[in-house]
Amino acid sequence: MKTTITLFALLLSVPFFSQTHSFNNPIVLAYFPSYSENWTTTNQNSKLREIPSFVNYVFLAFAKPNLTYTKDSFDISGTGIEVPYDGCTLKESVSALKQKGVHVILSIGGETYWNSNVYSAIDYQQIKDLVDDIGFVGIDWDFEPNGSFGEIGNATNVQHFINFFTNSRAIMPKSEGYILACAPAGVGALGGQTNNDVMSPFAYENRNIVTGETDANLYNGTAATNGINLFGFASTGHMIPVIEAVGDKIDIIAFQGYNTGGSTNRSIMYDAYAYYAEQYGFKVAAGVHYPNEPWGPYYTYTHQNVADLASHIRNYSTRIGDQDGIMLWQLLLANTGLNSSGYSYMNVANKVLNGIPANTAISEANDYSLSPYTGGAEGCSGQGGTLFCGFSEYMSNQSYPTANTTVYYQCKIWANQWWANAGEIPGENSVWQEINDCHEGTGCTLDLQDFINQDIQIAVKETIIVFESQNQYINQLSIFDITGKEIFKLRNKTKRIEIDKAHLAKGIYIVKCEIEGKTLNSKFVLN
Repeated sequence: MKTTITLFALLLSVPFFSQTHSFNNPIVLAYFPSYSENWTTTNQNSKLREIPSFVNYVFLAFAKPNLTYTKDSFDISGTGIEVPYDGCTLKESVSALKQKGVHVILSIGGETYWNSNVYSAIDYQQIKDLVDDIGFVGIDWDFEPNGSFGEIGNATNVQHFINFFTNSRAIMPKSEGYILACAPAGVGALGGQTNNDVMSPFAYENRNIVTGETDANLYNGTAATNGINLFGFASTGHMIPVIEAVGDKIDIIAFQGYNTGGSTNRSIMYDAYAYYAEQYGFKVAAGVHYPNEPWGPYYTYTHQNVADLASHIRNYSTRIGDQDGIMLWQLLLANTGLNSSGYSYMNVANKVLNGIPANTAISEANDYSLSPYTGGAEGCSGQGGTLFCGFSEYMSNQSYPTANTTVYYQCKIWANQWWANAGEIPGENSVWQEINDCHEGTGCTLDLQDFINQDIQIAVKETIIVFESQNQYINQLSIFDITGKEIFKLRNKTKRIEIDKAHLAKGIYIVKCEIEGKTLNSKFVLN
């Protein structure tokens, strides 16, 4: 018995981690820019939470490499993420996608967030805290130093790239299910003049054999070649030293197989990365671009050539069954005149990668639906953060760049009307507008006097929610969702109000009642 108890105690002292992330299906991955969620011009549903399940991986773009984030705060104002709502709502969106089997990865960097001051200011722990709190499955290092790939292959930037993976993998291990990805240049695994691997079939020395072309167009990037000009870019080969140093720490390389000029041979970029994937164990997603590419366009991706590339990947002899796939920039682009969109490109890729013939997949490119979110995902409730009446506590050392961000401060709920700088305190600065009272904080408990003749009862029944005052009339009743948005208001002198549950999604709601000139606040939850 003593041995059993000792062993049991030992087991309790050992943390139980989730397993390495399982790639059970071919990767169908798309970028979703956080700043585009409120777009209305693409004739598509632009809500992150309503991405269909055939897109099984999403890069949410972009966070700052030197982001600031305080664990359990759900305050994303210092992260660079530009969704038009707060961190609790973002967490709910990520949770809603997870329920559909869509894994959201936080993309760090992009074109605009890199400069020489960033590297020394990267706080990997704060990145991990953000990933854990919001529910991201990992991070994507979208490294474009100075906004391009022009200098990505020099020794300094190669070392930066290596450091990103070394440092982030140290605190986000594979054994705990974290994904580490990157989106390098499409030509990054082909041999270049600066970075090369003579052992690779795609070494710089083999360029003429691989392409069947002379060097006549080696530096003519815009020419429609069979790939010889892919060997002539400054970024060619930049990932070779990175892979050789930290390839075993990478889960997905989703290379940017676009803005690479006029070469009609796009599969060669996948082949070069696949060579290293066999050695180091990562997955490869070949990046395509919904037209038009910013540089050019010299090559245009279509339903047909996306299907052809997906077929090439599915049937690549050394990678069959390894779940390689397609990546797209970006999901919300569309062209009604061409009857295509980022979604239709992803739908074609998904079908072909899963064995449907290319001609069938193309004919069914628009055979998908975008279902509105109906609630039920996990937000901030019960997550252990400092939440009052369902809202994050105001933090004076944080700025709040997104208007209508809702916070708790000194027994009240506030929303900023415009960008709120650090130190612009609710109640002391006009940027903050009072939304509601909140009696959940320290020293905010309602006095008994507040309940005299105001005993309102809330009953959540099978099909309705009942608000009832036993003694006095309810003159006005308002319901606010977790973002502070008023979603229901009734002015009617009555003692009983009934609301159909079908009008409300699952979640936390704040109720404000005006009864005989006084205000009573309460909260209810729809499960």
